[in-house]
Amino acid sequence: MFAPTLGLCCLYFLAVTPLLTYAMTDEQKTKIHEEFQALGLECMKDHVLTEDDIKNLQAHKIATGENVPCFLACMMKKAGIIDDKGMLQNDQALEQAQKFFDKEEELEKVKDYLHSCSHVNSEPVTDGEKGCDRAFLSYKCMMENASQFGFEM
Repeated sequence: MFAPTLGLCCLYFLAVTPLLTYAMTDEQKTKIHEEFQALGLECMKDHVLTEDDIKNLQAHKIATGENVPCFLACMMKKAGIIDDKGMLQNDQALEQAQKFFDKEEELEKVKDYLHSCSHVNSEPVTDGEKGCDRAFLSYKCMMENASQFGFEM
């Protein structure tokens, strides 16, 4: 297993939210880095990722390690993207995005992007309300849909 490093500070930023690369200022990047640094390190305590998984996530590829789904669930829960049962919370996620984006055009794009993955809430999962499977489905959907909304990967 790969120990947490400072490179992991923004793993959430790199892996889960390609939308955040859309027209970001240095100030926005700094705020996001600060916001998610502690979350990533905290989630790594309970859901250690392999070096390969970290490399895949940083390269915006699907990571397949056994701890990846629960790591993503941890990050998404702490960031307000999913609830305790693993269900996407688009309105709450949009509220969180308002911490970083203030232009209506940016927020509308984020809203549309988030809603494009709402269907994962009705997908069957094997872990019930734990949220790991659904978080992984959400992550895959976000990765697949990013380019449709003009977000860089």
